[in-house]
Amino acid sequence: MISEPLVTLTRRWSCSARPATWPARPARWATWGGVELLQGRYQQAGSRFEQALALRRATGDRTGQARALGNLGRVELKQGRYTQAADWLRQALVLFREIGDRIGEAYILNYLGDVNLRQGRHRQAAGHFEQALALNREIGNRPGEAYVLANLGLVDLRQGRYAQAVARLRHSLALLREIGDRSGEAEALNGLGEVFLAAGRPGQARRKHATALELTGQIGDKYEQARAHQGLACAYHADGKLDQARRHWQEALTLYTTLGAPEADQVRLQLATAGTATTTGGRPP
Repeated sequence: MISEPLVTLTRRWSCSARPATWPARPARWATWGGVELLQGRYQQAGSRFEQALALRRATGDRTGQARALGNLGRVELKQGRYTQAADWLRQALVLFREIGDRIGEAYILNYLGDVNLRQGRHRQAAGHFEQALALNREIGNRPGEAYVLANLGLVDLRQGRYAQAVARLRHSLALLREIGDRSGEAEALNGLGEVFLAAGRPGQARRKHATALELTGQIGDKYEQARAHQGLACAYHADGKLDQARRHWQEALTLYTTLGAPEADQVRLQLATAGTATTTGGRPP
């Protein structure tokens, strides 16, 4: 059950107002539930991360504790429980700073920005993302830089700065392709699709989401697959193609519901009002 209020429901159902954020995934955390998290099995992922936390505490491994706390925050974030997510993440941030792990600190700052962005707190989100970007650049962490650039692009999207959003997302996409992060590539493509739709260019939005959908089908990233379906639905709706829109919304709803993701409520509203509501693609509320 989602314990936190779903921000998007207060924004009507505008496709451009979806609360997507960039879930950065350092490769060194891709164990003890990382596979389950990518595949959308959040309950199983949470159980593994809790086991990891208990083990690391028992052995006095503070770095392991910080990683487990950060991953627990990611699980809560994915399920829309933002207060609990922020609590886990802040605990992780304290530990990473105490032990001097600057890469871990940068990733946690990015996750905290994710929480702020999903809550509609754009200024606070930008502050966390800017801190993370500066830190990643200082230590030469290119994957982290790519993730944060994409999230800053989403802040630009929310605030109507579409040209800047496109520039940041394209920069992120180029970095991710260089390092071979295919899941990140799909996320950047979905982000670009959302910006193009908001800017009134549904044809370009559709092409980006279609590419993301193909890619997510190959790598098994269920969340980004659902996001691609939702983006395609919004783009088709903007072009007045309601049958195609409903088909993609239904696919998105099935995936989001299976994942237990809060976006399912937004898609239900979109489906319920698809015949009467209009999508302007303009600046989100």
